[in-house]
Amino acid sequence: NRRDGLVDDALIKVDNILKREIKKALSNQQKDYWSDFKSELELYKRMHDRYGDKSEEAFSLVVDNQPDQAEFAAERMQKSAEELKAEMRSLLRRAITLSQNSANLAKEDQKRTINIVLIAFILIIGTTLGFGIFVTRDIVNSLNKAVDIAEEVSAGNLSTKVEITSTDEIGQLLESLKKMTENLNSLIYKVQQSGIQMTSSTTQIAASGKQLEATMTEQLASTNEVTSTAQEIANTSGELVQTMEQLAQLSQITADAASHGQQDLMRMESTMRHLANATSSISAKLGVMNEKANNISSVVTTITKVADQTNLLSLNAAIEAEKAGEYGAGFAVVAREIRRLADQTAVATLEIETMVKEMQSAVSTGVMEMDKFSKDVSTSVENVGKISEQIAKVIEQVQSLTPRFEMVNQSVEDQSKSAQQISEAMVQLSEASQQTADSLKDTNNALERLDDTAQGLQTEVSVFQV
Repeated sequence: NRRDGLVDDALIKVDNILKREIKKALSNQQKDYWSDFKSELELYKRMHDRYGDKSEEAFSLVVDNQPDQAEFAAERMQKSAEELKAEMRSLLRRAITLSQNSANLAKEDQKRTINIVLIAFILIIGTTLGFGIFVTRDIVNSLNKAVDIAEEVSAGNLSTKVEITSTDEIGQLLESLKKMTENLNSLIYKVQQSGIQMTSSTTQIAASGKQLEATMTEQLASTNEVTSTAQEIANTSGELVQTMEQLAQLSQITADAASHGQQDLMRMESTMRHLANATSSISAKLGVMNEKANNISSVVTTITKVADQTNLLSLNAAIEAEKAGEYGAGFAVVAREIRRLADQTAVATLEIETMVKEMQSAVSTGVMEMDKFSKDVSTSVENVGKISEQIAKVIEQVQSLTPRFEMVNQSVEDQSKSAQQISEAMVQLSEASQQTADSLKDTNNALERLDDTAQGLQTEVSVFQV
């Protein structure tokens, strides 16, 4: 905005100078020269405004991160810069032509003035020589006075006072010399003022050109900064593309690992279900064993009772054998054996009972442990099922991330390409700005030459004293 203000101020100053010069021009030809230059300047102003609009549009699109539109805007901006540069050269040529024409017109006015003076001198001298023989000494003195005045005018002294003392032909001649001197004085004064104004105008135009050159230099620096920023964005986008590719690969590896883990969990769940079923079967069989052990305990109790009865019967048999005397001796032996077998049976039955009780205790403990183990296995199966479901959700989410990573990767890659294109476009814009700055330098050089020409004109007309 500050640069645009400087350019607008400079163009306004130039426009005011042109209006003043057109108004104060000494001839229609000078007015035409200044009017042509003004028309050329108006065309340059319109092209400069278009270039500013396109430049603003390109920078706004870069800031808003719209690379595709920014690229087209940069191309249009570059084209506008080329047109502006061509128009600047045309304006420079027009300024040089204006300087030369103005100088030529000023020189022609000066030559015409000198020629008028010389013609007047010749006429005066001729008249003096032609009629000097026939006139009186007063007439000769008057003619000599007129010659002196003409010589003063020829020498550049236009401030000579012409005194008229008669109304005859000599008086009329002096009156003509007086009017000629006054007209020449006015003409030379106007030429001098025009030279001064031209010098002032060229100075102001040169100052405006310097401001334009400084503005283009600042714009070139800003363009270089934007170019550097765009290049950094392109480099960062390239690094981000590589990072996104690595993330996509890691995501795929994670999804594969999670899938394998889910399969392992499913196999573990199946194994634990088989284990739970086997545990239930073992628990059932242990229950059967406990029931059988209870049956064995009942049988052992029965055997114990039978052994007790047998032992009692053997005792009764021994008593009866003792009563029988020698006839009962063999029966006594049998009774003793039966008693011994009953005792052994009782001992064995007691051992069996002890073993059965221990077995019952062990079976009961095993049944309780198996029940507990079965519950733990069932709980583990449920937990494994839940974990499997959670892993399935994780796998689903991770697998859904892979296409998104690919989309983001593609977007970042497109952004990287766009940033690179913007960087290239800004490089071209920087080159165009540099060329514009060079053209402004040429314009300033031409304005300096124009100022030198105006100074030369001022020097040439300064010989006249007004």
